[in-house]
Amino acid sequence: MSEAESEAGEVSALRRMIGLGLAPAAFVAVLLAPMGLEPAAQRMAAIVAWTVALWVSEAIPLAATGLLAPALAVLLGVAPASEAFAPIASPLIFLFLGGFMIARALATHGVDRRAALWLLTRPVIGGSPARVVVAIAVASFAGSMWLSNTATTAMLLPVGLGLCAALRALVPAERQAAMRRYAAGMALAIAYASSLGGMATPIGTAPNVITLDLLERQAGIRLDFFEWMSFALPVGALSLVALLVLLRLRYPPPVARVSGLAAAAAAQREALGALSAAERRVIGVFGVAVAGWLAPSILKLSLGSGHPASAWAASGLDEGVVAIAAASLLFILPRGAVKGPALLPWREAAAIDWGTLYLLGGGLALGKLMFDTGLASAIAAGALALAGPLAGSPFGLLVVSTLLMTTITEITSNTAATSMMIPVLLAISVRLGIDPLPMALCVTLAASNAFMMPVSTPPNAIVYGGGYVRLGEMLRAGAVMDVFGYVILIACGALLLPLLGLG
Repeated sequence: MSEAESEAGEVSALRRMIGLGLAPAAFVAVLLAPMGLEPAAQRMAAIVAWTVALWVSEAIPLAATGLLAPALAVLLGVAPASEAFAPIASPLIFLFLGGFMIARALATHGVDRRAALWLLTRPVIGGSPARVVVAIAVASFAGSMWLSNTATTAMLLPVGLGLCAALRALVPAERQAAMRRYAAGMALAIAYASSLGGMATPIGTAPNVITLDLLERQAGIRLDFFEWMSFALPVGALSLVALLVLLRLRYPPPVARVSGLAAAAAAQREALGALSAAERRVIGVFGVAVAGWLAPSILKLSLGSGHPASAWAASGLDEGVVAIAAASLLFILPRGAVKGPALLPWREAAAIDWGTLYLLGGGLALGKLMFDTGLASAIAAGALALAGPLAGSPFGLLVVSTLLMTTITEITSNTAATSMMIPVLLAISVRLGIDPLPMALCVTLAASNAFMMPVSTPPNAIVYGGGYVRLGEMLRAGAVMDVFGYVILIACGALLLPLLGLG
């Protein structure tokens, strides 16, 4: 075990002990406190306090905490079971489920690694170590648009470190210290770019799905796949550019050019051989899913929203339906011969990240219960009183709420932070008569701007726990990226959203 892993384990044990004591104490304190709330809202506030304590401390698995919240709501008479657990069956849950299965099939047949190596062996890379970092960051960004950021980091980190190992053998001895710093920059590039890529699509990361569900349920606003990407993709791309600038300045390559670097990557790609029939079919299923997700927007733009085809696509091609329908093809199409095994056997499908689905469903349930009991509205009133005139305008609310999320997401799960904050912020918007969409989009994307701490995101934890990056390096680089991400979000929220007709 590395020193970093040992330190992370000790911190985790301490946080667990604190959380197991703090959660029940917070529950009882809030339940008995004279808060002037309706009984159901008071009990819900106690459940939220319990949930927040467990989420922040990670005393028990995050998914277990997410499912515990609606269960406690039923036990305490806040809502009947049929209502408390209903959001767990949201169509957006099935969007993630289908997306996870498609991602699993891509990984099972090696399509993800092949795509990364294809990018790294492009002639434009040449023998430039600086361009290798750009390529690996772009691959991480693109991969995490469709795969989980955890899977993307886990898949690309060995590729990046393997390239660093090949490069280390070609770098002069006097440049080995610079090579070690460059390797740390490579690890950060993969982790941070994976988090940024998750912004770009609705299925990129769980906070996106939570906000889409809450916007539709609580504000009557429905964003389709293309509308989300029209804002989130530019924000993510600009943040990626900022990341590449930071890495170039803080983690420069040890040498300008090395002969034989492209050959090392090409050798890995050559070892994979030609595309197999299974790979081609999995790519085809992925293409069907993407086409289905984008079809409603394309038809609306080309034919108009009143055309029968556009109307059918808007109602029939729900993102969750498309994801499940496409994923079902993986169990039908054979990987080789017609009578051979399917592209995705159930034992592989069962290995997807079910914990994230449970956490996501629990977060949706928590947000709905906060709204239904009036707790979100009460918290909103208190927050407005504390913020004063600063949060009284659309731009002021955008600035304050985005900064708050940027801070909170560093110390707790971005899914948990989104589940807690978005219901409250939607209630604030309703009270002020402000369009909630700009605030909700910027705050949700800010949840992915978590770069400073190993516990902030799974990609951070992977590169830190493996000993590839020291805590001080992550803190310094992450603080700069937090500032970059915040400025980009505020600028895009104020300038880009109005141009897109979304704010």
